Amino acid sequence: MAYVGGILFANSSGMNRLPAISTIEAYSLPIERSRHYHCHVRVLRWTFRRDEDETVVCELALTGEDREYELRVPARWNPTHRAIERFDDALTAFQRHAMIERTLLDEGWVLDGFDSEKVTLH
Repeated sequence: MAYVGGILFANSSGMNRLPAISTIEAYSLPIERSRHYHCHVRVLRWTFRRDEDETVVCELALTGEDREYELRVPARWNPTHRAIERFDDALTAFQRHAMIERTLLDEGWVLDGFDSEKVTLH
């Protein structure tokens, strides 16, 4: 063994050989290919009603990759006029939701319900 700059290096003749490991032995466990892996996401759902027969549903959830937040609302009520919007962070997604909610309330809608549901993605 030798010290170089305070680091101990091994230098014996046995250090330049590695024992051979059979790939069959190393990976002898069978892989179960029939198993399906599912992703679970939490969906927040607000239901707004006006009169007796009008309903608007607004949903907010993480995407299956947990990288973006997805806001779904009828395009008519979204200031961007898109039915689906994606956001990089939760704060911006909730701010957009609050903007849509304020528009609905100003138009005479009332919050009829809020749900939080765990959904399985396949």
